[in-house]
Amino acid sequence: AVVSTQSTGVYIEYKDLEGLKRESEKGFGFGFAGKQCIHPTQIPVIQSAFSPSHEQLEYARELIRSFEDNQAAGKGAFTFRGKMIDRPTLLQAKNVVDMFDE
Repeated sequence: AVVSTQSTGVYIEYKDLEGLKRESEKGFGFGFAGKQCIHPTQIPVIQSAFSPSHEQLEYARELIRSFEDNQAAGKGAFTFRGKMIDRPTLLQAKNVVDMFDE
């Protein structure tokens, strides 16, 4: 699977951890893999923002299993939890699992 290696830039207000959290979560939502930091206190905030949650991880694992079952049945696209799933969505789920397994 391909995981983005791009990161967002430095958040210079190093004492503003809430602002860092918001900016990091936005970057994660845009598909970035991480963020540069300038102070050790920023590390846990950034790691938390760029790590999949337990719920996201379980969703991704279930989606992968369901995709594999549907592929074995000869289906390309299928419905999972009310959403149409195809190969690009599978790759996103694999990226989440890969991020956790690293």
